[in-house]
Amino acid sequence: MLESDTVILLSPVTFGGYSSEIKKVQDRWLPLILPDFGIYHGEVHHVPRYSRYPRWIGIGLQETPHEEEAHLFQALVGRNALNFHAPSYAAEVFLTSESGTGIQQKVQGLIERADSWPLGDAITSIMPGAVVADTVDADPKSIPSDQPRRALLIVGSPKVSSPSTTGVLGGYVLTQMEKAGWETSTLTLRRKLLKEKGQAELVTEAERADLILLTFPLYIDSLPFLMMKALEIMADKISASPGVPPKQIAVIVNNGFPEAYHNAVAVAICRRFAIDAGMTWMGGLDMGAGEALFRGQPFEETKRNGPPVFHVKEALELAGTALAKEDPIPAEAIRLIRKSPIPFVPFRLWRRFFIKSANQHWQRLASGYGVDPTGMKAVPYAGTPN
Repeated sequence: MLESDTVILLSPVTFGGYSSEIKKVQDRWLPLILPDFGIYHGEVHHVPRYSRYPRWIGIGLQETPHEEEAHLFQALVGRNALNFHAPSYAAEVFLTSESGTGIQQKVQGLIERADSWPLGDAITSIMPGAVVADTVDADPKSIPSDQPRRALLIVGSPKVSSPSTTGVLGGYVLTQMEKAGWETSTLTLRRKLLKEKGQAELVTEAERADLILLTFPLYIDSLPFLMMKALEIMADKISASPGVPPKQIAVIVNNGFPEAYHNAVAVAICRRFAIDAGMTWMGGLDMGAGEALFRGQPFEETKRNGPPVFHVKEALELAGTALAKEDPIPAEAIRLIRKSPIPFVPFRLWRRFFIKSANQHWQRLASGYGVDPTGMKAVPYAGTPN
């Protein structure tokens, strides 16, 4: 990636994002930046590891035109370029049916063009708003009253050796639904999803569920590879049954930055998946600084080890109670989970505290593994010939 002046990313437009195969490659780019945080373009991003990064060009492919998904793809390329400190970027979506001459002209335009950065309203406007209850396409009368409702939590955290913040957040919502009489189950995505047996397990669990709750950490402005793979499998293998209400789907996304809106594209991709797969979108919760607040600990442990998370607990309770009633996630839950965790402290001060404490955390973690600050900031690809 660092060997050229320009990175060209080519992918089918999948629910407005990249295909899972592209995500599998991209999720391994994280070491090209440092774990430390700083403010760039007025928002928090990781500190650059290298003194120079290439320009980004994103090319999406669609079989049929879809303006909303094309817009999402272009915004995702822009957010990636921001996070990898590109000097500029440009993104375009092509139809696979276009002529060679048309494609050539568009590619030339991309090479010469610099798109506006997706900042401020350009990114916050992408975030799906709260769903109006009247728009939920469910018909409880078609469900026998003695038949229990089933909720499936799909956990997309790549953590395998310790509890994940993602699992804690999703599990708490399931607890609220269990109190209301729902049957629940949890499926944590692992590499077996790449095998036929693992895919069959996912499809079986999803087909049994009336509501699917996706929960995952943000990975390079989008869904982690295995979660994207799960969406592709479900969209391909699960179809609506005649006379049965469509499955409902909701999402919880947490990212490592203090600003919750970094999740905007990821939540919008999940909504597009729900629409494309014929499911009913029930809304999403987007949370900033999730790992800093929880680090995989249950709520009772966070009281002793970090900022208060009462607002998160209340948001999840509101969401779980609403989903149990087959109502969408309420606007108040969305507002609460985005709040600054420190009461009466302006966001800019919380952000400053977050950056300082997070950078100290990374230094302590590196020291515990015997890595000094110089080693942690190594630039192994610096000076690589172009």
